[in-house]
This record gives sequence, C-alpha cells and structure tokens, in this order.
Amino acid sequence: MWQRIQTLYMALGAVMFFIVGYDNSNNAQALLAGLGVALLLANVTYYKHRKRQFMVNRVVVMVAFVLEGWLLYGTYGVEAGTLPKEGFLPLAAPLLAVIFVALANRAIQADEKKVQSADRFRK
Repeated sequence: MWQRIQTLYMALGAVMFFIVGYDNSNNAQALLAGLGVALLLANVTYYKHRKRQFMVNRVVVMVAFVLEGWLLYGTYGVEAGTLPKEGFLPLAAPLLAVIFVALANRAIQADEKKVQSADRFRK
C-alpha cells in the first residue's frame, strides 16, 4: 500500500488541504479543507479498489475547486486590490492538491492497465 506512488501523491494532496484549513479564520472553509483531507486519507486505504480510488479523487478535485473559488472570492472579491495577509501558499494549495490528485489518478490508471494486461494472460 505505502510503496505505491499514488499513495504519496494523495498524501501530498492531503497536506495541501491541511495547509488551507490549519489557520483559517473561516470555519466553513476549514471544514471543507478537512473534508478534502479526510477523503484523501481514506482513499489511501482503498488500495485494492482502484476504480473507487479514481472516483473519490474526482470528488476531491471538485471539493478543491469549490474551496479555491471560495478562497479567491473571499480574498479578491470583497476587497479588490488588497493583498492577502496570510500569503499566497494557502491560496495556491487547493490548486496544488488538484495537481497531486491528477498525478495520483494517472498512476491509478497505469496500475489498472497493468492488472488488465495480466488478466488477459491468465485467461
């Protein structure tokens, strides 16, 4: 389970969500970031169910885009022209999580292809 590259990618995605939710003053945004962390960490345990991992990762991407939109609206929508006081990493973290989840999905598809080719030889 831990030796698979998609596990590392999903763990890095969970860290990105954790960065957003750790010191967030908005409880709803922190809860949404916590949902992303929970989904990715639970998804690591689904190593025998690659199709389920792929679908859960799609849900995580949607959560990340909702969270990113919410963060950008809160930062730039209300007070246009002001710089965020917390820095740019919490703003970029959901997009980095999307990148890590996309890399994990790519690795999951590669594993699925290997399993299907091995099944072809067994028949």
